[in-house]
Amino acid sequence: MPMLLGTKGSDILKWRASTELVDALKEELSRRWEQSPSYQAEAFLEQFIESLDQELSIEEKLSAQIEALTEGIARAASPAELVPLATRYREVVSAHFKRRRSVLALCELCNKLHDRLLDRALGLAQERMIELGQGNSPPYALLVSGERGRSEQTLAGDNRYFLLHEDTSPRFLLFLRQVVSVLNEIGIPGADQALWHGSLREWRYLLGLSVAPPPPPPQEDFLAALPPFAAPQKSVPRPMPGLAGSPVALADLVFLQGVEPLGAEACAAATQSLLSERYDEPFLQLARRTIAMPLAVGRFGRWRLERSGEQRGRLDLKEYALEPLVRALRVLSVHAGVPEGGSVERIHRLLEAGFLDVELAGRLLQGYQCIMQIRALLEIRGAEEGLYCTPDEFSQETESRFRNALDAVLSLQKIGYQRLIGQV
Repeated sequence: MPMLLGTKGSDILKWRASTELVDALKEELSRRWEQSPSYQAEAFLEQFIESLDQELSIEEKLSAQIEALTEGIARAASPAELVPLATRYREVVSAHFKRRRSVLALCELCNKLHDRLLDRALGLAQERMIELGQGNSPPYALLVSGERGRSEQTLAGDNRYFLLHEDTSPRFLLFLRQVVSVLNEIGIPGADQALWHGSLREWRYLLGLSVAPPPPPPQEDFLAALPPFAAPQKSVPRPMPGLAGSPVALADLVFLQGVEPLGAEACAAATQSLLSERYDEPFLQLARRTIAMPLAVGRFGRWRLERSGEQRGRLDLKEYALEPLVRALRVLSVHAGVPEGGSVERIHRLLEAGFLDVELAGRLLQGYQCIMQIRALLEIRGAEEGLYCTPDEFSQETESRFRNALDAVLSLQKIGYQRLIGQV
């Protein structure tokens, strides 16, 4: 029953495990009703109804807890008040996952927490500007790329942020300072390094959609906007963090907050840039390296373990399982002309585009579920130095599922070779 209730929305109709569970339940009810005395069949049905009521009660309790925490986040008057609320929210999500083991439910709840924290952080940044007499924030759009961009946020996500504005304005620099400050106080990892900022014209220039760089604004405008004794600043196009060697990461880009038309235009420009370069040599070379990433199982079925350092004898789940799957799906999706979406959505869209058959798509969905379950359990245990696991600690069932997941990723990589290797 937890497997059934752990799914969300229409996903219950898409997962083979849920369908099989419902079919098995129908079969069992039919068998009990036909082969047992009526009082035994009724007792079995009453027992099932009681179990269902208990599971629904747990879901209702979860909803009440999440709603209360959400209201607390919305009312938080400072970043210091947000931190314990976010910690408690993650504790509730962790407890729910340990019972349900549903990756879909975990990601959905963590996506909402991420967005609510960012929404309140931006609100606090604007409130600070008003308190300091700096006026309201200028029009902006906040975009995110990474795990939240794929709707795969977990308890410890890895994201890159992009803060765009329509026109260069002194107020934007002041707003930017407050945003970075609040994000750092909340504990968003590397907010100052991971936050790219600039105008839409700069964005298009860095994406290769504009020939000439945007002209810098007059220096006196920026000097007038800065507090006394502040160092002069110039607005120049900044390299995008982490994207110089992996432009396909823009396929994970989504709009979060701010002026929606501005965000939509920025996302459309990123998609245009990706699709215009998917047959060029740099992309094909990158795709070749991506689909050749090593997996957790090496020669003769042996685990690819760390040979030195603090993690010696352990397996890097992210490097040898999660990243090869996510990146291969992303590269093939860009090549197929459908770059947007998360991993599950990309599997479905590649199936529809004829890149995958039904059997492999099912194996990839199950493999993704297995890898993400292991990841979530590692995060719950407090994996601060990376997603390292010890295969010897796997149960027989977990090891079998994990090896099947890696075999599905290997099949995906082979398809990538068939589709792309002849073009390099």
